[in-house]
Amino acid sequence: MEALLSLSVVCGLLVLSQLSPGPDVFFVFRTALAQGFRAGVAVGAGISLGFFIQAAVACTAGAWVMQQSWSTYMLWAAAAWLLYLAWKIFPKHWQAAELDLQQKEQGASCRTLLWQGFLCNILNPKCMLFILTLSAGPLQAHAAMPWYAPVLMLALTLSGLLGWVLWSALLQWQPVQGAYRRHTTLIDAVFSVLLAVFAVLLLWR
Repeated sequence: MEALLSLSVVCGLLVLSQLSPGPDVFFVFRTALAQGFRAGVAVGAGISLGFFIQAAVACTAGAWVMQQSWSTYMLWAAAAWLLYLAWKIFPKHWQAAELDLQQKEQGASCRTLLWQGFLCNILNPKCMLFILTLSAGPLQAHAAMPWYAPVLMLALTLSGLLGWVLWSALLQWQPVQGAYRRHTTLIDAVFSVLLAVFAVLLLWR
């Protein structure tokens, strides 16, 4: 019973953490706003796939990985990817333009968005630090239970995916979409700048 309670607490904290500033959050939110529910879920699914791999590593050899010198190259790759996303999102023409909800911007396919979400997450080794922080206590407390670590990895992944689906759905709410239509250029510029800031922060030691 105690093990199940700790799983519930950790998963709940993960879903709430999706509202905190970060590249995954900004990528999902902007995609869901601009391209709709399915696109936001596709990005969230890619992020969840990357998260599962990082969780598997974190729950087994995460501390060792983060101590290796080559983890620095992952930071550089992640920063480059975030800067690329920032460049793609940043408005190419600075003008007040309204989006027609019946004609959302023509974006990438769901498969492409899934891949982009996966790269956004898997290239960020700081995500592994977050998973280590979130799961270290429960893993130590239930080390005698061989089933706990794999169940925790699966539970974290599924709750994360559920969170992305939830936020993507909420972003389709009419008042939110209306605000995005009215301030599309400004909002996209803010998302772009924030992604660039996170790229710089990844390299800040």
